[in-house]
Amino acid sequence: MKKLVSRAPMRTEWVEVPEKVITADDQVKIKLTYCGVCMSEHYDWMTATKERSFGHEPVGVVTEVGAAVKAVKVGDRVSGLFSGNAEYAVAAEKRVFKLPDCISDTEGVLEPLACLMSAVSKVRIGMIGERVAVVGCGYMGCGAIGLLKLRGAYVVAVDINPESVKNALQYGADEAYLVKDLPANYRYVPGGGLNFDGEPGGFSLVMEWGETNESLDLAIQMTRQCGQLAIGAYHTGEKRLVDVQQLNVKAIDCLSTHPRETHMTIEGCKNAIRLMASGAWNYKHVPTKVYPRSMFDAAQADLPNKFGKYLKAVIDMSGREFEPYIIE
Repeated sequence: MKKLVSRAPMRTEWVEVPEKVITADDQVKIKLTYCGVCMSEHYDWMTATKERSFGHEPVGVVTEVGAAVKAVKVGDRVSGLFSGNAEYAVAAEKRVFKLPDCISDTEGVLEPLACLMSAVSKVRIGMIGERVAVVGCGYMGCGAIGLLKLRGAYVVAVDINPESVKNALQYGADEAYLVKDLPANYRYVPGGGLNFDGEPGGFSLVMEWGETNESLDLAIQMTRQCGQLAIGAYHTGEKRLVDVQQLNVKAIDCLSTHPRETHMTIEGCKNAIRLMASGAWNYKHVPTKVYPRSMFDAAQADLPNKFGKYLKAVIDMSGREFEPYIIE
């Protein structure tokens, strides 16, 4: 079978490797149809040495099941928590989830959706209608907005890109601003003006999904005294320089939402399917750019410039050649 590996920084190649086989009764074999492109791998792609693998957002069709497998059968469309960017994968049944007919292959890339489910489940939201902020309104930020709304929050979104501000409103934000237009009292300034609650400015909860030095620093500024800063973006690559003094002086509760609890990610996959299928989570028909598998490097190179054009990128694993296109 073919598998994607790195050859040098920003250069990958599809190579022939032994095909995956089932070795246990609880395993499922999947032929991949798509694999999502994740910003968390962008720095690794830029700096990769030989033989590094990429891809962790797979979708495919079941081709074989072990004797003990009950949840899926041959022919089922599935996604889940197993490796991508190879023609075949083998995974334990508990990490494979059937997609219903109402969720397309490109909508059903479950791994990032499960990360969102886990992240938003961890944050501290008190009263229904509490005002919270989301900094960074790309694919993950917009998905988080919808889930925060399901938890009863009033969501204020912030981004540097006008199209991202529009996307934030489309996916449920109650207010959305360009950074330059952010009201002054939406930042906490000791001795400054009062906010919507008649208290010093800022928010009791700020989620950061911008993945940049500037977005993280802005999120710190927007978190009020004794508030919670939830860092959702992965911040791979170089170190960040932010205002640690504000983190300390304001006694901010800093929460890393990076998904490390496997049980929560598995539960997140199941619940994401249910919420999207029911329409409770408005995160279908997301503008998605589809690339042939021969253009993985181009898909990665395009990521920093995607904003305002599309929210998500996926690799078509069929092997056919075509010009990249956007679906909605």
